[in-house]
Amino acid sequence: MKSHFKGDNMKKIMLSVILILGLSSLVMAAKPTTPTSTDKAKYVTVEQAKALFDKGVQFCDARKKFEYAQEKIKGAISTFYNEKGGKKNKHVGWDTSKDKFDVSALPATCVYYCNGPTCWKSYKAAVIAQKNGKEAYWLRNGIPAWKKAGYPTE
Repeated sequence: MKSHFKGDNMKKIMLSVILILGLSSLVMAAKPTTPTSTDKAKYVTVEQAKALFDKGVQFCDARKKFEYAQEKIKGAISTFYNEKGGKKNKHVGWDTSKDKFDVSALPATCVYYCNGPTCWKSYKAAVIAQKNGKEAYWLRNGIPAWKKAGYPTE
């Protein structure tokens, strides 16, 4: 009878180990999310971004060119932010020397967006633009929130 309990205990231990490994792999696979605010650029909600859109403020799509070509916020220009350094470079104090972003052709004022809270391109683009004297708004929830609200895309 003792061996029966050992087998049950061993099964419980093995199931616990499998559960812990599974959960830890999910945590490791999770993408780091962008901050919920910034003092470097002006954080805007989708409703605030729409008000800026209605006033004619330029929108800047920081996503890859193929994503921009598939669908973008109506009238947005492509301002691809080329991130380097992987997950370890997705934090507020990131190493800007690893990334590539051409600020020379940026408009004076722009609303930067990308693919939402786990996409760092628009956050980084808005921060760099602001540091370079541009008026930068940052739409953290990006094109997914814009589309969900039913706002115009092309």
